[in-house]
Amino acid sequence: MPAALKRKDKDGKPYERPPEIEACIEKLDALDAGTRLSRFDGASRKHPQYVPTEVVFHFLRRAWVDGDQGQFEKTFRILLKRLDQSLYSAIPDARMDGAADIRDEIRSRFVVLLTNDCNTHPGLLDFYEIRFDKAMVALRTTVLRKIGPATRKIKTVPLGSKDDEGPEISAEVEAALEKFLSGDPKKIDDPAFRLVLFAAIDHLPQDQYQVVGLFLQGIPIMTIASMLKCDERTVCNRKTRACKALKAILEKEAEL
Repeated sequence: MPAALKRKDKDGKPYERPPEIEACIEKLDALDAGTRLSRFDGASRKHPQYVPTEVVFHFLRRAWVDGDQGQFEKTFRILLKRLDQSLYSAIPDARMDGAADIRDEIRSRFVVLLTNDCNTHPGLLDFYEIRFDKAMVALRTTVLRKIGPATRKIKTVPLGSKDDEGPEISAEVEAALEKFLSGDPKKIDDPAFRLVLFAAIDHLPQDQYQVVGLFLQGIPIMTIASMLKCDERTVCNRKTRACKALKAILEKEAEL
């Protein structure tokens, strides 16, 4: 049984890892360090052997507490590799001016937070063992909010990188698409569906396209409004119109 998390929520209830994260930690705890590291750095997100980043982060923190510098450094490199892949997917050079600087800023802030968690504020990053992706979205949002209404930084380009199986999309974008369209999640895995969907997004009016693009990066409505210099109601209205337009296009395509 992994050690309990230290932090508490606003109601005073201690943070708890999801049961599947706890179970994965216990399972990997039985492995030797070398095998565990290979599991961390092996399978893709959709592979059955994939180790959630929450679990990787747990073992990183544990290595620090145990004073195992070698394991800490090796696990840290794996975690940064995952982090960089996620950031490049969410903030690619083609979508935003100065994307590399923004990614570096987010990465640097994460490292500072981790340093504080290890040295001066134990438990500071407990939430990262519960919902790592959600925590990173919050950190990304903080940095993106800092660039404020610099709308010129947002590029109007396709939201997916196209290959033979349709646009490649991150897990965060995939979840956002499912929420955005309120449809069958299995459709997102269909290459043909993705091609039609992303083509439809590319042809949305500029104001709707920007809202959809930012929403699919996991950016909250409030922050989108700030970046686009409009109120939240306007953002919601553009999102609603975009959703209706996309659904109409996809329904028409399904009839062919």
